[in-house]
Amino acid sequence: MMSSSTRRNGGDTSGADLQHGDVDLHYAHTIDMDATTLYACLWLRSVVFNEEQQCTEPDLDGRELEPTTILVWASVDGRCVGTLRILSNAESIVIGRVAVDTAYRGLHIGRRMVNLALEIAHADGRDITLHAQSYLENWYRDFGFVVIGPHFEEAGIDHVPMMLRRSES
Repeated sequence: MMSSSTRRNGGDTSGADLQHGDVDLHYAHTIDMDATTLYACLWLRSVVFNEEQQCTEPDLDGRELEPTTILVWASVDGRCVGTLRILSNAESIVIGRVAVDTAYRGLHIGRRMVNLALEIAHADGRDITLHAQSYLENWYRDFGFVVIGPHFEEAGIDHVPMMLRRSES
């Protein structure tokens, strides 16, 4: 089992004064996380998806209980300011639930978390898939993802299925 890992960048600031290096990245299997950290990640997702984006479906779907599920999170002074999850499906690794606190957007926290998730997923060797909110399609293209199907509605929001083929690399 993977233990929790951290990439420290130092710093002791908050909000608008934050610099790129002030954010720490972490990852762990959800079953190995302490309850307080897991709760902070799930709380942030709830705020972003349920309150801000008014998703029509619940965020919690039980996948955090699977032993292969990994959460990546970003913190500032120990406070969770971004999170995403990595799931293992039969044919692919799935990156999803990417969320960044509104006060910390514009600092490339999402990009840094996705880059770390891609490093973790790359070790597996399977293709990586995701359901991108449509307005983020080009953002995911920057990572090498390509559209693999038509747009569709998920949780009341327009999405597009995308894939990063790792087996051909």
